[in-house]
Amino acid sequence: MNKPYSKWSAILAAIGATAIFASYAIAPEQPEGMLVVLIQVLFSTAIITGILSLIFSFVGFRKKEPGYLKFIAPIIVCLVILTFLISFVIMVVSFF
Repeated sequence: MNKPYSKWSAILAAIGATAIFASYAIAPEQPEGMLVVLIQVLFSTAIITGILSLIFSFVGFRKKEPGYLKFIAPIIVCLVILTFLISFVIMVVSFF
């Protein structure tokens, strides 16, 4: 079976999650020079691929593609957002 939208949705979601976590992993406290550009490219790539993966997932739902791959993109995007929300809450709680 050919599931092009679901497959690209899952691939782009994985690339987006990897790019956003990589941008935070390599970022020092005070980035300078080319590192700033690299972090911006990684962050922008993560946002663009995340949005595209959600679009492809939505198209997969609309075309009623079989399989579970179309569910991966929303799950990954929600997990990334949840990770940042939890880290934000932990930062706020640590100030008290």
